[in-house]
Amino acid sequence: MKKFEEKYPYCWLLSGLVLTLLSYGIFNTGICAWIFAIPLLRYINIRPKWSSVIWMLLGTILAANITFYRLVQDSFNIMNQMFATFNGIRIWFPFFVYFLCRKFNAKKLIAYFAFPAAVAVVEFFIDNPFVSVMTSLSISQFWNIGFMQLASVTGVVGVSFTVTLLASAVNYMWEEGVNKRTAVCAAGYGIAVILITAIGMSSIKRVTTSDQTVRIATSVEDFNLMIEDRAVLDVYEGTFEEKAEKTYIDILETRAENAAYNGATILVFPEDAFALMESKADAFIEKAQEIAKENDVNILLPIVRLPEAEGAKKKNTLNFISNKGELVNTYLKNHLVPVVEEPTTEKGDGKTPIVEVDGVKYTYLICADYTSNKYAYNGREADIFLNPSYDWKAFQYFTSYGVQARAIECGFSVLRNPVNGNIVVYDYHGRPLHMSNAMGVHRGIIYLDIPKEGRQTIYGATGNWFPWLCAVYSLFAILSGFIFRKKSRS
Repeated sequence: MKKFEEKYPYCWLLSGLVLTLLSYGIFNTGICAWIFAIPLLRYINIRPKWSSVIWMLLGTILAANITFYRLVQDSFNIMNQMFATFNGIRIWFPFFVYFLCRKFNAKKLIAYFAFPAAVAVVEFFIDNPFVSVMTSLSISQFWNIGFMQLASVTGVVGVSFTVTLLASAVNYMWEEGVNKRTAVCAAGYGIAVILITAIGMSSIKRVTTSDQTVRIATSVEDFNLMIEDRAVLDVYEGTFEEKAEKTYIDILETRAENAAYNGATILVFPEDAFALMESKADAFIEKAQEIAKENDVNILLPIVRLPEAEGAKKKNTLNFISNKGELVNTYLKNHLVPVVEEPTTEKGDGKTPIVEVDGVKYTYLICADYTSNKYAYNGREADIFLNPSYDWKAFQYFTSYGVQARAIECGFSVLRNPVNGNIVVYDYHGRPLHMSNAMGVHRGIIYLDIPKEGRQTIYGATGNWFPWLCAVYSLFAILSGFIFRKKSRS
């Protein structure tokens, strides 16, 4: 075997890239996520040359491009190319760190721990909607609820660290052979994974009774689909804008009445449910305040405020209106999607709102805001996280699984209600309580009973200590060869 792999090292590279294709994005395969790095580390061990990591870089970028284009099924454009290339570099970076460790003669064990540490570092510090939680290796483990509870201690990157540590353990045994030391390392890793999963499962408590939940009305409104049905707008007179505004008012009134009748505390709409010119937005909000007060229901109202002036930026907002008719908070989207939103949308102030209603604390962010490491964390004191969103077909499961990590990390239940995606509820342990596909649905309402008390997590209390520790360790590992060499000379 050793002669074969030394003669054909690229077999390891190709097999690793194939497994990479099966480990990321909507094609997440839990098993492949555990093993994809084994052949790639083996490739570096067999061929520790600069050309090796360059070929690996090109390979991971290619794999990321193939995955992305299979996801979005779109023609070539520069935006897709940027996303895919950036993600390919992110996948490659931990292998580059490992390569530097071996190139600079770090001790093997130090180098092997540097690889998963670098995985945690790159997933945490590259804070971008398409290359953070949404493409984290941990997302492939969404089904493994016990194991995923590790995120409540280390943050979600601790899950990715543990998964990719398997590749290091296997390669360490492969290099050193089966002996007492490698057997202890392998057994220690296996026991650690079993203990993490067992402790995680034992920490999960059930929430089943109605007095432990609060009812939320989730409205499904896709105006883009609505206007395709001429019967929706043709019942009104006036210009298109006037018809649209009257439709909005009818939707608000009808949904608020239904929500109140069915005992809902809050009525939530998806991102982009309402779009108005800046001059019309305030009057619409005032009407929504009247409706909220009349029906004794709180409303989380998304409004895209379109600019009047040419060249001005639009505002993607969430407006929390209390059942007393008060505008409690207006929140602007913070984590704007590069290329798509950044040039045309005004960025928010970075603050995460928390609003208390009848003893239950709510926090809310818009769509890709949740993928950032800081915005969800800043709302960790809340019991329920509301995430109005706008998905598209390619990413409907991608995003649905990704938001689970935030529930586990911060100890709040999550409602993600998108246009063109999955309406999904996770409790604070990350268990899916509800999932329904709203793709192609332009009108409707769903009532969801969500746990009204969150929990305090270790991660919530201590913050992002784990990725920072991994960053320090990765730097130490790269330099360790020089450090120990200097000590041995002295």
